Amino acid sequence: MSTPLSFDSLASRAKIAVIVPATNTVVQPEMEAMRPPGVTNHVSRMLLPPRPYDDMQAYEQALKTEKGQLEEALTLVMPCEPHAVAHGHSIHSFRGDLHRAQAEEARLQALAGIPFVTPSIAVLEGLKAIGNPRRIGVLTPYWPPADAIIAAFFTACGFEVVASHGLKSTGPISVAQFTPDQIMQGFEGLDTPQVQALVHVGTNLPVSALTPAIEAHFGKPLIGVNVATYWLALRRLGLQDSLPGFGILAEQH
Repeated sequence: MSTPLSFDSLASRAKIAVIVPATNTVVQPEMEAMRPPGVTNHVSRMLLPPRPYDDMQAYEQALKTEKGQLEEALTLVMPCEPHAVAHGHSIHSFRGDLHRAQAEEARLQALAGIPFVTPSIAVLEGLKAIGNPRRIGVLTPYWPPADAIIAAFFTACGFEVVASHGLKSTGPISVAQFTPDQIMQGFEGLDTPQVQALVHVGTNLPVSALTPAIEAHFGKPLIGVNVATYWLALRRLGLQDSLPGFGILAEQH
């Protein structure tokens, strides 16, 4: 599916394809706010099946088996000749262990023919960049079955999930409606002396611009999924710009 690399008047350095769920209203503006000069973002949307929130058994089954239209979204965005793809959908990439995550990213990269960044790998690379703290606290917008999948992933990757808190959103649109105060309260539930770093998973939760305030309040680094994904897309293209206003990872690594 790869196309010849091309630049244009606005994209003098890179074009980044951003694939998000059709319901996601946070990834696009957050990654646009992080965009350095000479880089342009190009969004494609993927349909996802509805996930039940009133039946946790059905919810868990959907998490394990659902398949969105990622390949179709990739097909739609590739004709603009991007240089990398940033995938703005969390939960699918956190299923399983590190081997599965690496294999899935490699499959998608081979399909695209250009660097393809998945959220789980981006968060792991972000943690590595800040010194690889092993004891983490994880905030999500999810319900317990999804939180368990994410905790199992990090555990399989050698981390200790000291604390985990899901905000229990009642649907994909409602994830973006959590206020800064509600998000900060969610992180409060993770703040124990044992936690060395904070992690945020769930791309429609508007955390990115809050990162400096969260890090200052708790005195701990935060690896947010959207910041990490866009940061890694830039780094894989050799772009080392600091991204001011988005925390320690984006500004210093």
